[in-house]
Amino acid sequence: HLLPDRSADMKVWRGPFRGARIVANPRASLRKLLGIYERELNGWLSAALPRVSRVIDVGANDGYFSFGGAAAMRRAGRSAEIICFEPQPQHLEELRRAIDAQPEPLPNLRLIAALVGEHEDAGTTTLDALAVADRDNTLIKIDVEGGELAVIAGARSWLRPSNLFLIEVHDSSYIEPLMKTFASHGLTLQQIDQQPLPILGREQRDVDNRWLVSQL
Repeated sequence: HLLPDRSADMKVWRGPFRGARIVANPRASLRKLLGIYERELNGWLSAALPRVSRVIDVGANDGYFSFGGAAAMRRAGRSAEIICFEPQPQHLEELRRAIDAQPEPLPNLRLIAALVGEHEDAGTTTLDALAVADRDNTLIKIDVEGGELAVIAGARSWLRPSNLFLIEVHDSSYIEPLMKTFASHGLTLQQIDQQPLPILGREQRDVDNRWLVSQL
């Protein structure tokens, strides 16, 4: 309760995203600042980020993943292309404020105010429709609160060995179809489950939530 209860410009101090600048509510983001938010993924992220030159963040929220990826590439002296998809006005405002707070050198950053799904429609787009120079060496993070299957159905052109995926799964029944879809393209996903931290315990998320990540 000593922390401000409003969005503020903050720095991530530890973890694979250290050095990132985000705009978020400190009361809800302390684990992010300490680098232990979704800490089950930290080892995978540390190995994955050096392999890519682009991050696509589907469901960017406050930009922790987007700006964290940019910070990791900045520390390595590499240029970064960051593409954020976020439909919610509150998070769009936080993302725009965070863009203004980014240190030099600035990443090549695109913010797209749209949902991502299987088909293009009013307010919805697909990853297959995304205009980019190429479709290789990209880390694609998907956190869409139950819309994972639809996003992948509209992202078939990205299912190639040079790309890496991190998918937050909100329904355990999605795991098998997602793994089968990737396998049909010669790709393997591995499952990472939530692991409570000592003393701090579990994060506030559904017990059914887990992650599927590309096998490195």
